[in-house]
Amino acid sequence: MGKLINGPMGTSVGKLGGVVTYQLNGQWVTRMIGVVDHWSEAQYAVQMRTALITALLKPVKDVIRIGMKYSPKPKKTWTAYTMATSSNNPGAIMGEYPKLEINYEKVILSIGDIPVPLNAKAELKDGRITFSWEADLETDGTDEDDRVMCVAYFPESFQAFNVIRNGARREEEQQIIKLPSFTEKMNIETYMCFVSDDGKRVSNNIYLGQIIWDEE
Repeated sequence: MGKLINGPMGTSVGKLGGVVTYQLNGQWVTRMIGVVDHWSEAQYAVQMRTALITALLKPVKDVIRIGMKYSPKPKKTWTAYTMATSSNNPGAIMGEYPKLEINYEKVILSIGDIPVPLNAKAELKDGRITFSWEADLETDGTDEDDRVMCVAYFPESFQAFNVIRNGARREEEQQIIKLPSFTEKMNIETYMCFVSDDGKRVSNNIYLGQIIWDEE
């Protein structure tokens, strides 16, 4: 939308119809707005990376709100989601356009200074994923009341089952996610981190590996 300066008959600034007016090197410039009918390969690659990261982060946005809330941000206007997008794009993407894909091992969902879960793992049995770890309460910065946050992410369907603020306490050393029934083979990417009882501190997340659901 354009803006008039110096009264109703003054110079218009910005977009107005099919033209845009702006100041360049002290001179007012007005030009037609071009229509982009072709993207370069680099631009297509940016679009594809953005689409991949959006699909990845949308199902875990509630985890990100906690995991990135207090992380240091380059700008005050950045939200937790902005921070997650920046942290994962392009760091969590591998390959060359057009064969770009998510590197799940490098996905970042939380950034913090609480010690990470020790000897953590995720195991699937009878339709349940059991997340387990060692409490490691002797390490500075740990607390028995730290809560676990767990993520079971399904790349094929862009869905996730998340345990957030109501997770098990660190001292309990186990959290279970019950999965729905599937009729076909599914890949599940698993993650874990800790959040303090007041929600103001978190650990970095850790990747626990891929689990393959296969009823056969």
